[in-house]
Amino acid sequence: MKKKLFTLTKKEEQAGSMFLIEGEISVEALDAEKKTALLKFQQIVSIDGFRKGHIPENKLIEHVGALALLEEQGSLALEASYEEIIKEVGIGAIGSPLVSITKIAPGLPLGFKIETAVIPEITLPGYKKIAKEVMNKKEEEITIDDKEVDEAIEDVRKSVAHQKLHDKVGETENHDHEFKAEDLPVVDDAFVKTLGKFENVEDFMSKIKSNLLNEKQVKAREKKRIDTMDQIIKDTKVEVPEVLIESELIKMIGQFKDSISSMGLSYEQYLERVKKSEDDIRIEWKGEAKKRATIQLVLNKISTEEKVIADEKEIEHQVKELMTYYKEADPVRMQNYVETMMTNEKVWKFLEDQK
Repeated sequence: MKKKLFTLTKKEEQAGSMFLIEGEISVEALDAEKKTALLKFQQIVSIDGFRKGHIPENKLIEHVGALALLEEQGSLALEASYEEIIKEVGIGAIGSPLVSITKIAPGLPLGFKIETAVIPEITLPGYKKIAKEVMNKKEEEITIDDKEVDEAIEDVRKSVAHQKLHDKVGETENHDHEFKAEDLPVVDDAFVKTLGKFENVEDFMSKIKSNLLNEKQVKAREKKRIDTMDQIIKDTKVEVPEVLIESELIKMIGQFKDSISSMGLSYEQYLERVKKSEDDIRIEWKGEAKKRATIQLVLNKISTEEKVIADEKEIEHQVKELMTYYKEADPVRMQNYVETMMTNEKVWKFLEDQK
């Protein structure tokens, strides 16, 4: 039997669907993480006269400090024991926990405190009936006309012309202007073959039309999903933990930063232009963050109630594939992310099948 490397001294429910855990990590558990902690410091610490990653242990400890090393050992030990701690307490922990060290000294157990959100009580309305009503609602037939195809092809021509001009004058030149018709490439068989695996202009136009139709169908499906969930959460009874709302806010702001960065604008520049602080953004977006957190709780509940879960082999395959592109990603976080996304999709399909 695996030896338990922690003891729990306090387990307490708190307001707002939060739970408090206090305890100690054994000296043995701390010692087991010393090698890993030292390796981590070897990778980030630089000392004159030594190659990075090849600093003698005594010099490395002297540089970072024995207490900093012990704190890192404690963090690693807590991370390694977290799931087992939660399992022993017997709670459904969700979100990112707030973990703090309460007592630390050489040769003694490390004291810790964990504050985590737990799955709150949630009462759903008749979600299958709601889904059936929304999914069966008759919509206008989705079609694509010639004008839409022509506009899409025109966008392609302008994009190619912009790229050619960009390659010619370089990034520092301002070339954001309208092109004359004669400046745009002629759409013939030779041109479309430079864009991809198209046999001729007719094949190119056919695939453009197919893509546009698919985009409209996806948007229509998303609209029905949104309408379905809006009706479900309207009558759902749940107290959303603040930590989940905060988690959603962090994700929203992170995604927004990536979005404006791709346009060549920093987050700080954006805030300056709109004359707002991050606190202003957080206040404005908190309602949407709460809605997103509520939706995830609802999806989780339906998954549990209907036993709708993603296939383990499919999850494993997707995780492996993503890790080849994001080699620095935390495998555990990636596993959780993929499992959540794939399970969510299974739940959505379950709701759509209520037709």
